[in-house]
Amino acid sequence: MEPDDLYVDDPAFDDFDPAFDPGLVGGSDAFSGFFGLVIVLIVVVVVVSIVMSVRRAKTLHDAGVDPLDPQTDLQVRMARRLGSSPDLASTVPRTPAPAPAPEVRLAEVDRLHRAGTISDAERDAARRRILDAL
Repeated sequence: MEPDDLYVDDPAFDDFDPAFDPGLVGGSDAFSGFFGLVIVLIVVVVVVSIVMSVRRAKTLHDAGVDPLDPQTDLQVRMARRLGSSPDLASTVPRTPAPAPAPEVRLAEVDRLHRAGTISDAERDAARRRILDAL
């Protein structure tokens, strides 16, 4: 099949130019310029993000902090610092555990007496202290 075999003898196609593409009339240059600008912006954002991440990792590494998990590393350091320094540890308010109810305390004294851990006199003195505190 030769290219001439596809020739259609129609007066409507007499002025047809094969290089003419009606789908991109007047917009091809504007679209390609806009598309190119979007691609450039995406590349710039990716490059800036990578540079910032590398700088942050270097700064953390220079400070002696694990750059892959800085939050955990800093939490461990703070816990060690608070645990080893009495000045900082004393500034953390500590709330004492609430005292058990008198019934619970009396039952514990009786259990200790039955187990032979405390004597009769110790049991009586402990019961007196608990009841006097009421």
